[in-house]
Order: sequence, then structure tokens, then C-alpha cells
Amino acid sequence: MTSIHTYDPGSGAVPPELPPMSIATLAVGLVDVLSDADDLPHPCYITIHDSSQSFDLQFAPVKASLKALTRWALRFGAVLTSEPHQGEHGPETRCHVKFDYYGVAITAYAHIPAKTAAT
Repeated sequence: MTSIHTYDPGSGAVPPELPPMSIATLAVGLVDVLSDADDLPHPCYITIHDSSQSFDLQFAPVKASLKALTRWALRFGAVLTSEPHQGEHGPETRCHVKFDYYGVAITAYAHIPAKTAAT
């Protein structure tokens, strides 16, 4: 016979760990986040990571991506971080926004060439 026990937050017990979402469920979540950002600039590339339950949203390596990432940060309550970086083709500014969307970790980022970011 199997018994089911409900979780009582007041008991001090550790809550049960949820099983990871399937790639199909993650894809549905991606559609949801893009729908919630329908009026924002969309990324050029998207990666769904099944193992880490996360999305990477890559924006174009152009100055306009900095404004796009700022708008994403404002929409989802995140902080925009930028830092100098040595890329394959010279110095660049790496900009990224990290936030959580219903349990899925999302990183939106762009690698903007330094000469482009400065103008």
C-alpha cells in the first residue's frame, strides 16, 4: 500500500525536490517568456539546456543590443552587467542579464566589439 504525505512548510522539514522538466516543457516555457517579452527586441540565437534547466538568449554583436538587454533587465527585474573582455577578434564588452522565470534560469547576453560599443 502506498501512502501520500502532504508537505507542511511549518513542520521545518525540507520540501521535496521537484523532478527536472522535460525538454518539451522547457520549450513551452521558452514560448511563454518570449510571449511575455513580445514588445521587446528578440534574441538572434536561443539555447535550451536540459541538464541545467536554463535558457541562453544571445543578442547580435551590435550597439543596439545594449539597449535591448537594458529593456529585458527592466522587464524581468534583473541587473545588466557589462565587463571588458578579450574576444576572438579583439577587445569587446560582454553584457549580460540573468533572471529566473518560473524556476528556469535565463541568461540574455551580447558580446559587443569595443570599437562598436564606444561609438
